[in-house]
Amino acid sequence: MKMKFIFAVVSLALLLPAAAGAQQKRDDMWCRDQVITGGGSTAMICSAYTYQQCMASRTSPGERCYLNPRYDPRFRR
Repeated sequence: MKMKFIFAVVSLALLLPAAAGAQQKRDDMWCRDQVITGGGSTAMICSAYTYQQCMASRTSPGERCYLNPRYDPRFRR
């Protein structure tokens, strides 16, 4: 029983950094602030690698595209 617990803890410790790295890879170079309906607040969407892709993905003319402050080219897909 003790060995199963130790194995579970070690497995979890090895998987957490991999999950964090996978999360970083999702952020592309360009972001836009998408307006959330109802509340008037915005959500930062970073899913475009080029400025043109970002501009084409806007859902309203008021959304602007800007360089992702968290972008790191080492994690490029």
